[in-house]
Amino acid sequence: MGFFLFVFAPAVHDLAPGSGVQALNKGRKSFETISWIVITLVLITGLFNLIVRGMEVRFHFGYGYDLVLAIKVLLFLAMLFHSSLQVFKYGPKIASLTVQTAQDTPSWPEPLSSHWKRWFILLKINAALGPVVILLGLGLARG
Repeated sequence: MGFFLFVFAPAVHDLAPGSGVQALNKGRKSFETISWIVITLVLITGLFNLIVRGMEVRFHFGYGYDLVLAIKVLLFLAMLFHSSLQVFKYGPKIASLTVQTAQDTPSWPEPLSSHWKRWFILLKINAALGPVVILLGLGLARG
């Protein structure tokens, strides 16, 4: 997420608008593929850790653990929801508008720019939530 936000997207804006539109859409497709792989890994490792930890304490974790786990699960579900919006709501619209954008367009088309702004807002929210979810997971693993 950090690479996409702080390196790739700013670099794309230095390109000519037509080329930038095409490059950003290709990057989005790759990013979304990687995102779903990471989401799957986080889910699998989280469930594995929960089961291993639960077996140690016979699934009687205690109030503090339950609270942190509930917060982590809620934040993970929020991230999953945001990723789903990016892929299933904004992704197809961005792809469709990108195809309609000529290579020699002089500026970013407004409908496309608007969808990208929403897509990036969701990415920024997930970029903020991600480290929190990871830290909560580390806290659960250690405590």
